[in-house]
Amino acid sequence: MKRIILTLTLLTTIQLVSAQEKLSLTEALPYAKAVSADAKQLGGTPIATDVDAQQPVVVKDGEYGGMVLPQKNLKAEAIAQAGETPVPVGQLWLQKLTPMRNGEAVAKDSLRLVTVQAEGEEVTAPQCALAVRRNAGGALELLIYGKSKEPVLTVALKPLDAVQSLPLDLVAERDGDAGNLTLKILGKYQAKFSVTELEL
Repeated sequence: MKRIILTLTLLTTIQLVSAQEKLSLTEALPYAKAVSADAKQLGGTPIATDVDAQQPVVVKDGEYGGMVLPQKNLKAEAIAQAGETPVPVGQLWLQKLTPMRNGEAVAKDSLRLVTVQAEGEEVTAPQCALAVRRNAGGALELLIYGKSKEPVLTVALKPLDAVQSLPLDLVAERDGDAGNLTLKILGKYQAKFSVTELEL
């Protein structure tokens, strides 16, 4: 079996912007099964998450990729009523990628790196808890966590009016030597952030 390519995407060509391949649910489920094989590891994020491994979204581009798993029973009402306490919305798994903050790659020392095993092969991948909260100004924001209880990235969460079949959706585009990811939540909210290659 090929190396596990989890979900999301990246960039190594000179093309400026191109959409990445999104797997079907049937194709995505084996990736979700692989990362959920160790329940303690799956639930070991710095803020508590309880994700649904039957509803993954996987995007990939060659050896780069990413996956989102939604929080079980995720409801738009919980997000709309969020206060200063983070409300978990799921997990983001990356393959050979790391989020970018202020134009710089988040260092691997700040990430929660886990080992995933599948058919005799091992892959080390960042596992990021995802949550939403309302900031001091009253605006909703997406929190992306590494290995500590302080998020490695905070992104504005904007309104969205769309129909989507799964609680979380992920759109990835290449942009030079980085990638832009758009996370969509329940067709009601979206947040955009950048990723780049992770050097392990």
